[in-house]
Amino acid sequence: MTVFNRGRSEPRLYPEIFDDVENLIGDRDGDLASLEGREWDVVVDNSGYTPDQVRATAQLLSGSVGQYIFTSTRGVYAGFTHSPMDEDAPIGMAGLPPEEWTGYGPLKAAAELEVREFFPRRHAIVRPPIITGPGDATDRFTFWYDRVDRGGEILAPGDPSDPIQYVDVRDLTDFMVKMAEEDTDGIFNVEAPAAPLSVAEFLYGLRATTGSPVTFTWVDWDFLEEHGLRGGQEIAAWRPPTGENLNYGRIDNTRALAAGMTFRPLAVTAMDTLSWRRRWAEGDESLRSGYSAQKEAEVIAAWRRR
Repeated sequence: MTVFNRGRSEPRLYPEIFDDVENLIGDRDGDLASLEGREWDVVVDNSGYTPDQVRATAQLLSGSVGQYIFTSTRGVYAGFTHSPMDEDAPIGMAGLPPEEWTGYGPLKAAAELEVREFFPRRHAIVRPPIITGPGDATDRFTFWYDRVDRGGEILAPGDPSDPIQYVDVRDLTDFMVKMAEEDTDGIFNVEAPAAPLSVAEFLYGLRATTGSPVTFTWVDWDFLEEHGLRGGQEIAAWRPPTGENLNYGRIDNTRALAAGMTFRPLAVTAMDTLSWRRRWAEGDESLRSGYSAQKEAEVIAAWRRR
């Protein structure tokens, strides 16, 4: 196994764990020399952001790698045009050629096209939602695990029936390893859980993992935005569903399930993530996502006065 990185933040990636892993130094923005003249069975590209970066590596490795696995995003979709959304829905920016696509999702969509060009029959692309689990430094889902664990009255955004999806990083990597072992090709939405999950089921599922007394106060999206809490921003991990049908907020994962993807229970993901964070936070209780307890109390009080 070989890892390729710039060697800045981690010049030798976790040597106490991966002592048999070869580490090649380079830069996706112009220095791929250490990859030249080598052969591998599979490349797992989990850092390609722009089509230029992915084109350079895919073109260089097209004759020396058996399979190219690319980590993309559910953000590639041009809009919620299917119900529910499957892998055949349009990607990128509607009405514009790929060279004019901008922003995180469209750039990832353009990068996918580069993978498919240089590995037309030997590519696997995964389109995850927000990735959670131990090691997640964004705290987007961890905010909710922590908030429910602390108990009390909790501001619950939107409608209880709104859909929510996520993926545990361990389930995602297990599936990618499986695809490599079985030489699986294709494009896969890798959203958890296997069956549709509402935000009410999500929050009540978290409540079942803690012994703290918990109540939920549901506040609609328009009111939240009026008070400075926006979906996908201050409201970490989810946003209002698009369209009139519940399915318009949900990405279809049927293809990944048929290819053998499995998911840990929500309770396992939540408790393992909290355990990891408290072990590594070293006393720092602040979270990178979410809102303060003061803001939560203010919005709940304003909702009661409306």
